[in-house]
Amino acid sequence: MFSPQTREFYAGQIRKDSVKALVLSLVGFVCCPPVLAYFAWNTAQEVIMNIDLYQVEEGRKGLAQAAKILAIASIIFWVFGVIVRILFLVADSR
Repeated sequence: MFSPQTREFYAGQIRKDSVKALVLSLVGFVCCPPVLAYFAWNTAQEVIMNIDLYQVEEGRKGLAQAAKILAIASIIFWVFGVIVRILFLVADSR
């Protein structure tokens, strides 16, 4: 369906972007979770879509899925942290 050159190009993109998504999601736990998690999730979603479309680098699909899970987890922890901080502020004001 796709030429070998096209498949090789997207294989390189998948290799690069799967690592980028994982790094963004890991850094998102420490620094600016909403922004980095958003970019990590989008990058991982694009990697998964390219793997399914071009059928190359299928071993990287797990890496991209892990990046998506970590991005979602960092958003959940961030929201939980914001709620806890608000509750502490409300409790201190009484």
